Amino acid sequence: MVDKNKLNAQLDALRQNFIEQLPKRLDALESGLQCWRQTLDESALADFHRAAHSLTGAGATFGCEALSNVARALEHQLVSADLAQDLDGLEMLLQQVRLAMQQAGQEQNKEGVELPAVAVLPKSHYGRVVYLLEDEGQGGKNLAVQLSHFGYKTEKFASASELVAATRGRRPAAIIAEIVLVEGGLAGIDVIKAINAELADPVPAIFISDRCDFEARLESVRAGGRAYFKKPLAIESLVDVLDELTSAEEVQPYRILVVDDSKSQAIYYASLLSQVGMEAEVVVDPEKVLAAIDEFSPELVLMDVYMPYCSGVELAAVIRQQPAYLGLPIVFLSAETNRNIQLDAMSTGGDDFLSKPIKPVNLIKSVSIRAERYRGLGSRMSQDSLTGLLNHRRIMEYLTQEMARIRRHGGCASFAMLDIDYFKLVNDNHGHAVGDRVIKSLARLLKQRLRNTDIVGRYGGEEFAVIMSETPLTAAVKVMDDIRQGFAELLHNAGDQNITVTLSVGVAAAPAISDVGELREMADQMLYQAKRQGRNQVVAVDPSD
Repeated sequence: MVDKNKLNAQLDALRQNFIEQLPKRLDALESGLQCWRQTLDESALADFHRAAHSLTGAGATFGCEALSNVARALEHQLVSADLAQDLDGLEMLLQQVRLAMQQAGQEQNKEGVELPAVAVLPKSHYGRVVYLLEDEGQGGKNLAVQLSHFGYKTEKFASASELVAATRGRRPAAIIAEIVLVEGGLAGIDVIKAINAELADPVPAIFISDRCDFEARLESVRAGGRAYFKKPLAIESLVDVLDELTSAEEVQPYRILVVDDSKSQAIYYASLLSQVGMEAEVVVDPEKVLAAIDEFSPELVLMDVYMPYCSGVELAAVIRQQPAYLGLPIVFLSAETNRNIQLDAMSTGGDDFLSKPIKPVNLIKSVSIRAERYRGLGSRMSQDSLTGLLNHRRIMEYLTQEMARIRRHGGCASFAMLDIDYFKLVNDNHGHAVGDRVIKSLARLLKQRLRNTDIVGRYGGEEFAVIMSETPLTAAVKVMDDIRQGFAELLHNAGDQNITVTLSVGVAAAPAISDVGELREMADQMLYQAKRQGRNQVVAVDPSD
């Protein structure tokens, strides 16, 4: 939730700090005028103009409109053609700035901050506990084992009465119910209707059955069933539905880099963005921007146009020199109102130009729209279409970043390559549709078993790659072996039968291996060693080698 009282207190403190710093800004203007009058030097005029422009934007940002307006008039005068012939007019404008500064402390910024509501998906209230209603003992046991590999805890009930009693004591995330029970008729459907009739928020239900007739399907829909599966079950499809019902993930905040030589203004805009759930990082030194982009991986850069030493336009061009940042949105935020200057700035690498002052709600909407578009485009370009995992290019980019992190800050990481054993035989004997389901099952298992901080990708074909940050080799081998065992126990539906498939894994680690290419090559060698040694095993680099 947005805490407007807290935000307004932060913004009031920033405004007070701005007012307290006004004498220093006045000294900068007066010394700028004196230096230019003595030298008539273009660089001195540029410094003078930058100080006036900064005051224009800051005054507007912190609610000092009168000061902002007179500073803007001074700024316009500084770019006029007859500037040298109108020194009296320049002195008069500077005097007006002095008076406006004196009055600024007496102005009250009474307007509340208007912020948009930001929707964040809540995490599931009911965890990953699934109730199973099925009167076939072994079948239910096997299904429970299969679901456990994907992180679900299954509690089995043999009768409708037992299930009803259990739901009154503890609500599950979902119920998987057999339609035909010993009670006769469509007893599984009837019990779901009875359970949900007592609840304001119905429990999601998935029905399974040997029956495939229209009546059974229709009644399952009327009972609020979310899915219907005919036996033998396709576990992959069942888990797809369960994931959708129970695994609501929290929306990841947009990452915004705010670049402005005025720290108070940068913090002001960062505070607005942070209050609506975005992650905002501030940089006031243009020389540190590339390093900040590398470390923070922003989804948008919000920057001023006029900065000392390096303008925003020049900085945008420097950013665009890096191939990895060609698509990174750059939005200029400035008090500059000259449309030609705005267009020139955008032609050098900017994506949008927002003029100060800007209402907080408009700033937030503009930033979120561009960040969302960038995130969506990045996902489509970096994801494997079948599994939703990172593709080969992106997983290698992440590996390069991880190795760079270790070189700069120390620490460790492990890199694993996985390959499905005899995958060609799966395709040849059962068809490519079954092969695709096997690949998707492994992808899902990896996402379920690994940490959110681990990076998982489809390396190509039936090969996968995993980057485990801050994980030593021995720990990585254990994790991979657990995944290997779990995958070997999964049942994959292939028509009238279920099949099992195994995988082999090779693991290497940094900083024992410090080169990206060498790390990848060594993990690959370990993978092929696992294949040569009989498959269905994990092989790691010998630390003593």
